[in-house]
Amino acid sequence: MKTLSYIGFLLGLAAITGLVAWQGVGPVAAALGELGVGVLLLPLVYLLYLIILVVSWRMLFVAGCEPGFLATLNAAWIGGAVTTVVPVTTLGGEVIKARVLTHSGVRGADASASVVVDTTVQAISLVALGFIGVALLVSLKADDALVIGVAAGAALLGAGVAVFVVLQRAGALGSLAKSAAARFTSPLMHAAVDNTVEVDEVIRAIYRRRGRIELSSLIRLGSRIALVGEIWLAAYFMGHPLTLWEALMLKSLIGSLRGVAFFVPNGFGVQEGAYVVLGAVIGLPPDFALAVSLASRARELIVSVPGMLAWQHIEGRAFWRKRAAADDAG
Repeated sequence: MKTLSYIGFLLGLAAITGLVAWQGVGPVAAALGELGVGVLLLPLVYLLYLIILVVSWRMLFVAGCEPGFLATLNAAWIGGAVTTVVPVTTLGGEVIKARVLTHSGVRGADASASVVVDTTVQAISLVALGFIGVALLVSLKADDALVIGVAAGAALLGAGVAVFVVLQRAGALGSLAKSAAARFTSPLMHAAVDNTVEVDEVIRAIYRRRGRIELSSLIRLGSRIALVGEIWLAAYFMGHPLTLWEALMLKSLIGSLRGVAFFVPNGFGVQEGAYVVLGAVIGLPPDFALAVSLASRARELIVSVPGMLAWQHIEGRAFWRKRAAADDAG
């Protein structure tokens, strides 16, 4: 997976470079320059997205084990920052989310299980958002081949999510761990298996609260819809206003495509190509569509660089605490 991530990262950067070279650096830079101070408003939209996301995520803990709101917000922010800045798949950021939660005092099994189920909830919301985008494409009388293609992508993602849910509810993670344990005698391996089995048990306990899963998915869909404001504001400040329906179509389908291409770090290249293709449906010039995508990338950097610094601070503090405890014990 790591090799695939690096390959996807390099191909994505090559695709972005190629698209910008195709349209010309000058026109794209000029369109992006029109955004001006408007770029400072985009993080506010992202903050709204994070707040709604946290409400959704906190519903995916066993009753009585929910972490504090601010601790969850911090973990979500840092996990998103890692996904944005570090050339890893989306799953890499999810692992960091769980780790940050454990540093705030959340039990490892609860943090890990919530992240696994939350990843599923994210995918469910992406599928729903994708079909909303397909409906909007149909209403815009887009080319039939394009509609069929994006609908097939959303359906493929939906099928994958359904299989993932069935495996989680069946306890596949614990079963695989136990099978692996039978082949090893190492105490460390057996400890890892015990931890995995415990996480699996918590996952199934979360799924027994079916109503919470459904409500969490609906709220997560709302968080994704909130990000439509990012595209709408960027286009407005750049002098090419979009309707909310047009912005929703772009955000929904681009989000779904990035979900299908989860192995490409931060959707590099996937997002830019999608903006060009889908932007053409609503009459956006390719250079302007690329500029809107890059405006979104600028927002990602604005909020992610501080997130990475916060992560390093948390990890450094944990390291020195652990070292001090070891010195005291010695």
